[in-house]
Amino acid sequence: MHWVMWVFWGFVVTLLVASYLVDLLTGRKYDFNEQEKSLNQNAAGADTLREIARQDQQNGPF
Repeated sequence: MHWVMWVFWGFVVTLLVASYLVDLLTGRKYDFNEQEKSLNQNAAGADTLREIARQDQQNGPF
């Protein structure tokens, strides 16, 4: 069972080193910050809020 530990930690270390190398070789061009929404996404959000408000007005408090 000792070899299982080496396989597991070897796989984890390999993943970490590979992800670092990919990041380094691609010049860190991947940016995971929140991007600006498109007009379609803004329109869909506004439609959703209008629909929620309409449902709230149609359904009474009970």
